Amino acid sequence: MDVLEPPAPARGTVAPPPQPAAPARAPARTGWLAVLVALAALLTYANSLGNYFLIDDFWHLDKAARTPWSQVLQPWEYSGEDFKAYWSNEQRLRGIRGEGFFRPVVTVIYKLAGALFGVQAWGYHLINILLHALASMAAFAIARLLFRRRWVAVAAGLFFATHPSHAETVQWVAANADAAMGCFFLTAFAAFGWWLRQRRPWQYAAALAAFALALGAKESAVMLPAVLLAFEFYRARRENLPRPGWRALAARHAALWALAAGYLAMHFRAFAGISAMNEGGQYMHSPFSPDFVPFVLFNLSYEMLHLLVPFPLFPIDPTEFIGEAGWWPVTLTGAAILGGIWWLDRRFVGRGRGASFFPLFAMLTLAPTFPILVAQRFLYVPSLGFCLMLGAVLERAAGARWFERRWAWRWPRLSNRGWVFAAVSAVVAGYAAASVFLNFMWGFPSNLVRRQIAAIQREVPAPARGSTLCLLNLWPPAFGMEFMLPLAYGDPTLDVQVLTVQPKILPLDSEEPPGPLVRFFHKCLPDHVGATTIHARWDGPASLRVNIEGGRFMRSLIEEIYPVAAAVQKTGAKVETARFTAEVARADAAGVQELAFRFRDGERPVVLDLRNEKVARVR
Repeated sequence: MDVLEPPAPARGTVAPPPQPAAPARAPARTGWLAVLVALAALLTYANSLGNYFLIDDFWHLDKAARTPWSQVLQPWEYSGEDFKAYWSNEQRLRGIRGEGFFRPVVTVIYKLAGALFGVQAWGYHLINILLHALASMAAFAIARLLFRRRWVAVAAGLFFATHPSHAETVQWVAANADAAMGCFFLTAFAAFGWWLRQRRPWQYAAALAAFALALGAKESAVMLPAVLLAFEFYRARRENLPRPGWRALAARHAALWALAAGYLAMHFRAFAGISAMNEGGQYMHSPFSPDFVPFVLFNLSYEMLHLLVPFPLFPIDPTEFIGEAGWWPVTLTGAAILGGIWWLDRRFVGRGRGASFFPLFAMLTLAPTFPILVAQRFLYVPSLGFCLMLGAVLERAAGARWFERRWAWRWPRLSNRGWVFAAVSAVVAGYAAASVFLNFMWGFPSNLVRRQIAAIQREVPAPARGSTLCLLNLWPPAFGMEFMLPLAYGDPTLDVQVLTVQPKILPLDSEEPPGPLVRFFHKCLPDHVGATTIHARWDGPASLRVNIEGGRFMRSLIEEIYPVAAAVQKTGAKVETARFTAEVARADAAGVQELAFRFRDGERPVVLDLRNEKVARVR
């Protein structure tokens, strides 16, 4: 039976001091409620099982295939070799090598998925969905710690299970690091929280083990000790317990902080490798840059607004806004948005209920991503803070009488609790519908890439071992396809070279974007949606000339994140590779307009022009 708040004391009497909340017992049906939350997560994302691989997936598949089981505990390296198929980008990264990822849990996931499913994408998606279902159960367990009413905890769990901000994490295979980290991070939080109440040794051991697995999945898990420290103070205020002493805190948290410190010491070198690979691009922003503060405030307010109103989250580079609007306007606007969200939390959750913990949870778990270009997958764990905030609003509304007094005369048959349950149902249904729609949106580019690969295999059914395939106009979401084709053909000696990248994420056949959705994308990403005309012709037996109208080469969104060397984008620039010489025949300040490729030894390789799912050999 749900616990109800005690009635307010009569006027003129002294209210008794609030009593500590009794230790929450987990009745038999609590397990079934957790299964209900997990089922909601499974059903919401089931339609992503039909999606294919996309972008970073290909690199991870190749890296895992080349990593023997004996080396799964070794960091994955970032190297200029990873970009050797991109003749222009490889120039900037030539000679660079360094530790990139220390994510052994992710390596094991890819190895197991490869052994079970090969290169069948549905199996990898299934693993992500199962991780999300487990994370949703852990979110429900955390909510049971925080809310006296069981149904409020269920509502918070359902909000997390269906929230649209999880679409990228759950259905994008390469985001399995976020899904796995989130699953173990929230499990560690739940285990530690219940250990504080029940003091069972296995719960503390489970928290440490889950924390270690979370660290092995993704670096941002390192914030768990800070989150648990904040939770201790929140719990003391919420349950009217004595303020925890520092000695007691140190005894309870020392193992967690030691684990985090050891991980950081071991992983420190990897940060240098990641920075070297992304230098000059939009992906990372230096903390020592003078515009770092407005950069962070812009990203943080952008992400928090996305949790509040789940709109499509584009990777917008804040430096463009800072350059146009100025340092102070962006800083003040970001601070005002965050302040407004904080005020809404205090207003609707209530000051005396430890309300500040919920936005603090979101900001602490987002902190490791502050220098990085905004992405929806970073919100996977932070979104729990928002879902718990909604749960706190529900708990407060369920005990309030003002709503019933205001609206009862209009709908006398619907009680206050009925209205709350109706609101929860509407929000969960809306979240689930939005998530299903986003899964379909992600399915469009991934399945287009699937059709491209199938069309390539039809055009070139059996390339000779050690031969070269050259790709023209690679679609940006297919970035990394060069890693997939050797796996698809079962030939690790196949050399795939990307000659040009299509500058448009959404290429059109007309200048005027058709339909409201395409017009919306065009307004958000004007340089990456529109019409282009690309011509390719052989000037001789081994000389290929390519020119573009309605756009510029080396200006795709991918090439802004991983920028091409500036020296390459000038008329007359030449790049020598093992297979060909690339020369920039014509360029201007906006990018490259014409390229000439001269292949060695008079060889005319197979050159494939990729246009949507159509693949044509350049003859």
